[in-house]
Amino acid sequence: MTFGERLKMFRELAGLSQGELARKAGIHRATITAVENGRQANVNVFTARSLARALEISIDMLVGDSESELEPAVA
Repeated sequence: MTFGERLKMFRELAGLSQGELARKAGIHRATITAVENGRQANVNVFTARSLARALEISIDMLVGDSESELEPAVA
């Protein structure tokens, strides 16, 4: 699963639109759109941390440090 796919999954689980997540994380909505659509494969650590905090998940869950960490969030 790519970073963008994980971002979209957790955003949808949180019930947030791209715009709402962007406001919560303090980043541009266009960045979220590009990442989720695969046009931007990488984000810097500061952006990833802001997104994880806005989604109220660990950065490890967002970046996919371990596939097993995704199971409780999806189950």
